Amino acid sequence: MLTDLLIGVLALFGSLCFLVAAVTMSRAGDALTRINILSVATGLGMMLFILSAYVHELKSGFGWVDLAKALVALGATVVVTTVASITLARAAYRADGKLDPLTAYDDIAEEY
Repeated sequence: MLTDLLIGVLALFGSLCFLVAAVTMSRAGDALTRINILSVATGLGMMLFILSAYVHELKSGFGWVDLAKALVALGATVVVTTVASITLARAAYRADGKLDPLTAYDDIAEEY
């Protein structure tokens, strides 16, 4: 019963991350802000889903293979979401999109 509750709570918080990100993205002023919001939701939300799946697998007993799969999935999520958000942000910036006036610091513009 406790593991079922933990599985549900982890999955619910993962879903909540994506819901909050979707609502916040609709209110964001520019593409760079939207990408920043999406990267956080993807990273945290997916990690919570992976942990929920791992706890679900623990119900049938501990296995080193399942632990290795979960650790690889968590590591891959960190790497993929980081690289993807940086790539999307660079592409959005180079497309000469308008920045929100509330964006106070433009680090990329100083490189060129």
